[in-house]
Amino acid sequence: MERLLKIWTVIISFISIVPLFLIAQNSPKDYLRAHNDARAEIGVKPLKWDSQLASHARKFVKKHIFDCKKGIHDMTSNKYGQNNAYNTGSVSGVDAVNVWLKQKTNYDYKSNSCIDGTLNCIFYAKIVSDATNFLGCARIKCRNYGGTLITCFYYPWGHFPGQSPFVIH
Repeated sequence: MERLLKIWTVIISFISIVPLFLIAQNSPKDYLRAHNDARAEIGVKPLKWDSQLASHARKFVKKHIFDCKKGIHDMTSNKYGQNNAYNTGSVSGVDAVNVWLKQKTNYDYKSNSCIDGTLNCIFYAKIVSDATNFLGCARIKCRNYGGTLITCFYYPWGHFPGQSPFVIH
């Protein structure tokens, strides 16, 4: 009986810890840290969390909970920059930001364009735009194909094709 009690204690302890791991790297501080670390590398001022942008992001992901896999974009407002990530697994917001940051290798600072002539660096450019001051993000588990949808909104939307997202110091 005592052995059974110990086993149950271990199981209950494990179950109570698991939710902490599930929410890890999805808090406003986590999103901000991932964005602002990249911005600090190039001398761009840090972003601030904006609860209205986060609310807009939550509404957006909830609206697309059944069509996460589609190439979706918020067409209701052109005043925000937006980055989306969909993954078939359960990923964190920080994981999505890190994927977007990998596009840094596709950005050519001298020509102020993506190296391959496509738009394969625009997620990175939105993250590091020095005209952007505020960030709000949200994450949801998708119901159509499973997986996770993450979106971040940026205000003001600071990167436009043909303009440098930041000044090189």
